[in-house]
Amino acid sequence: MRHTVTFLSAALFLVLSGSAAQLSSNAWDSAMIRGTTPGGKILFEPGEEMTFTLKLEGMNEPLPPNVYFVDWERRGDDGLTEKGRVPLPFPNGALTLKTRTAKPGFVCIEANVVTADGKRVPKNHRWEKRVFFQGGAGVRPDLIPMADEPDGYEAFWKSVREEAESVPMSCDLKPMPSKNPKVDVFALRLACAGGFPVTGYVTIPTAVKDGRKFPIRAAYRGASQECMPVTTGGPEDAITGIINVNGYELGRDAAYYKEFFKRIATKGYGYGMSPEQNRDRRTSYWKGVAIRAIRYLQWMKTLAGWDGKTLILSGGSQGDWQCYHAAANVPGVTEIRANGSWGCDWTGQEQFKRLRSTYRPNCWFPDMAYFDPVFAAKRISCPVTIGFAGLGDYCSTPASLSLVFRNLRGPKKITYVQGSTHGWRPAGEQRMELQVP
Repeated sequence: MRHTVTFLSAALFLVLSGSAAQLSSNAWDSAMIRGTTPGGKILFEPGEEMTFTLKLEGMNEPLPPNVYFVDWERRGDDGLTEKGRVPLPFPNGALTLKTRTAKPGFVCIEANVVTADGKRVPKNHRWEKRVFFQGGAGVRPDLIPMADEPDGYEAFWKSVREEAESVPMSCDLKPMPSKNPKVDVFALRLACAGGFPVTGYVTIPTAVKDGRKFPIRAAYRGASQECMPVTTGGPEDAITGIINVNGYELGRDAAYYKEFFKRIATKGYGYGMSPEQNRDRRTSYWKGVAIRAIRYLQWMKTLAGWDGKTLILSGGSQGDWQCYHAAANVPGVTEIRANGSWGCDWTGQEQFKRLRSTYRPNCWFPDMAYFDPVFAAKRISCPVTIGFAGLGDYCSTPASLSLVFRNLRGPKKITYVQGSTHGWRPAGEQRMELQVP
């Protein structure tokens, strides 16, 4: 029988310690805790029991007894929290955790390998330098309470569009080296309201010069405080573009970007994260980001080589934030391909005290609601695919993506992925897809 812990009942756990030798420093680099639910079930009814089986995988050295432990925590949109500790290796190779929730929303299960003093065992990984599982399950996402749309939402976004259009459509396209002789590459600098230009890269098939027309695939880069990689080529059957969030100059040295991001942020905060930058929607940093997202799309539609039919947007994380606001304010978008959409449901997190994003402003002002993609989604009728909604992603919470999905007006699909965070996406995890034609 597996070691089993049942939440929301009498709390009991045993902490063991010992004197066995620690493992070598690289023993954990390929290790992970994999969590599964029976049959891959991810969505449940209120009060229905959820069962998670956790196994330690990928160890390349035998585990000494009584030296390593797993600290687990259950938290949820229902506000309930439980914690405990169990020793490694797991008896019979697995740990079973059970919980339930009466309220529509999501439960997060987190488990970390630690030493006896509670320090997490480190591993070498770009995003997650720990040996862990973080995942969960949901209850009736179709019934999660929806935040109230702010008064004057339409009027505000009308003013944003007008501000974007107040600057003449003027751009500089600088030719760049291309690896493909059938594709031209350009560095883009597009004049824009909001304090900074639109900057990024565009690729155009050379066949445009012969009068041929092509679909457009417009991408938005996610958050980064490093210069975007130089585009060196593109497809021969489409016009493509990608812009950065912030409108910085391209191709500068590291010192420039360090100073740039220092300049656009309030001391002690990342860009767009301070109370000063979030108090008033009219002067918010995010209004400038939205204006650039909108202007970029407006400009792409003016390109002579566009076929006038297909306009596909893609992003990922903060790039999705731009996609949703651009699509809600620029007509003609035919498809959105989203991935781990960031910045959603801050309004509902405040109003209903759901689990908050781990990367968002700690402050809350009513004007922040105007930039919530949950409300932009109600203005989007093209097909949308949210290809990744991590059940352990609390940078972009599963509840927030579920609410965006629910508000979308056209054909839509969302894929929930077990055991994945914003940057940790191991292969072989359980998945569940919901689709509305």
